[in-house]
Amino acid sequence: MPIEKRCFEDLKSYLARNPDCKRLRASMEPYLDAYSPVLSSTPAGIFVNLVEDREFECVPTSLMEEVLNFLNDVREDLRCSMAKDNVNIKNQSLQIDEDPNNRGVFPGAQQLKEMPWDFQKKITVSKHDKQFGDTGCHFKNNETYSQLLEMEKEDELLEQSIHSRSLILERMRASRQDFILVASFLDRIPNLAGLARTCEVFKASGLVIADTSVLCDKQFQLISVTAEKWVPILEVPVNSVNHYLEKKKREGFSILGLEQTANSVPLDEYFFPKKTVLVLGREKEGIPVDTIHILDACIEIPQLGVVRSLNVHVSGAIALWEYTRQQRSR
Repeated sequence: MPIEKRCFEDLKSYLARNPDCKRLRASMEPYLDAYSPVLSSTPAGIFVNLVEDREFECVPTSLMEEVLNFLNDVREDLRCSMAKDNVNIKNQSLQIDEDPNNRGVFPGAQQLKEMPWDFQKKITVSKHDKQFGDTGCHFKNNETYSQLLEMEKEDELLEQSIHSRSLILERMRASRQDFILVASFLDRIPNLAGLARTCEVFKASGLVIADTSVLCDKQFQLISVTAEKWVPILEVPVNSVNHYLEKKKREGFSILGLEQTANSVPLDEYFFPKKTVLVLGREKEGIPVDTIHILDACIEIPQLGVVRSLNVHVSGAIALWEYTRQQRSR
């Protein structure tokens, strides 16, 4: 007898006589007997578990259960995210309502108050009762369909809340100041994070940086305290700054530079236009000469000390506050 056949005969004998193998066959017999390759390839076999005994740990879950579990997990993550954002949005909305310069009527405000936020925490898919006939399968009760209807209703509530939140965000964006801070020449993370925080505090229209990947840096996130989520941040590489400034000038913005030059105007004597783009220079080097030629004006912060040098983040914050002060006094 060939050695291959002898090995198979020994294996067959072992599986037939070994006590552990016998117990394993006995526990798997209901599942194996119920398995039908033909039925498993039909929609009934794909979406519904055909084995009533669900205690055996190797019995696969039905595709329908996998889909429901996946949707539950996604909805849970979405609820948590919306709950966190909703707190910030409500705070921003209160600040806008208290702003005397903002007297517009927001059509979605009443809708937000009436929005039902009491969502079902979790849908638990219980054991399905199934019955199969000659033409396919149908459920003994309407439990699964009821769960799907509940999920559809929940989807409608989520869509309404997302739409309401979008209206609030649009209102927040509409109330921003027409001030853009260009910080593409800066590369130090603490300065960029501090400027993001400053732009968010004074509701600037946007912050321009050279590389938006810095937003994922741990040090940036520690300093910015999520400000990057609430202020528009645009990526403009250093070699594209001049082109960006020319574009903004065509859009009606005044292009200013925070730099000490022979013709620079003291900050306390300068009257900011409503639509302003302010360019900050490199740390210790300032604004490049080719960019200075594009500027409509240069402003400087009067200094009384000996060092006569301010951190670029501090300088940007002072200039943005002066712009804000002038706009508030109009």
